Amino acid sequence: MACEISIIVPVYKVENYLNKCIDSILGQTFKDFELILVNDGSPDNCPKICDDYASTDQRVKVIHKENGGLSSARNAGLKIAKGKYIAFVDSDDFIHLKMYEVLHSNAKQYSSDIVICDYLKVNEGDVLNSDEPNLRYKEEHYTNIEALNELYGNKGVKFVVVWNKLFKKHLFDNLEFEENKIHEDEFIAHQLLYKSSKITYIPIQLHFYLQRKNSITQAEFCIKHLDFIKAYKERVNFFMTINQFDLQKKAEYSYIPLFFRYYYKAKNEVPNSREELKRLKSEFCFSLFSFIKNPYFIKKEKIGWFIFVINTSLFDSLVQKRLRNF
Repeated sequence: MACEISIIVPVYKVENYLNKCIDSILGQTFKDFELILVNDGSPDNCPKICDDYASTDQRVKVIHKENGGLSSARNAGLKIAKGKYIAFVDSDDFIHLKMYEVLHSNAKQYSSDIVICDYLKVNEGDVLNSDEPNLRYKEEHYTNIEALNELYGNKGVKFVVVWNKLFKKHLFDNLEFEENKIHEDEFIAHQLLYKSSKITYIPIQLHFYLQRKNSITQAEFCIKHLDFIKAYKERVNFFMTINQFDLQKKAEYSYIPLFFRYYYKAKNEVPNSREELKRLKSEFCFSLFSFIKNPYFIKKEKIGWFIFVINTSLFDSLVQKRLRNF
């Protein structure tokens, strides 16, 4: 049955948090939605919790699937979504009871393709009055290019993550989350923003982002964290493809320092990362002449890149010497 909003919640090993998450969604003052719970092969009590909610509220739909990761679960939810708008909530987070009332009313009033709210980081055990935030605010409106520039401003993370947003469903036509990746929002954010005609930002904290020690973002550095570099490089390539050269240079300015930081972190801390680092270096070398033209970097930095490409051992020794001097 058609509805206004499809809210997609991937579920995996969160039995201690899932009830709070679901209750905050089902208690929304905005009622015309479906809640799609995607059990991503969770080995704990989560599948039963999902089924129990579905048996008591007809708005709840449950998908049971083999474990495929967060992107796979979101994509599975998108395939059955009936709403005019799409929203995502991570299953260890929770939301303000008026979140979708506020986002939806702004989407309708301003014909916005994406509406974004602020979020609040919370720790386990924090007691919050999540019922009555200050709902007085001054909304901000952006074109797609203006919003893409915000990726490199002080609202960067807010414009990247998908769980603080309401999207028109058409934005996901021929577009899905890249699977088998972490930092998955970084791979899709710029594409969603570019497909939008109007983006509205609401500067109030309506999403509560739980900080827990065993989450993916808190995990020990491993080779999968190199996906962050890949996402940033894909964004560089994307801006070049759409002829947005100022954005391309900004993207390069973010990508290159991240490349070297993660490259050497993996090289020093992650066993068996040699082949992956070789591929990443090859991608870096392929774009070197574009990087050289970037006005945001000084000459000394550009000389360093040439040394890295031509004689990595020499560059390694310079890096280690610099680290010893800190």
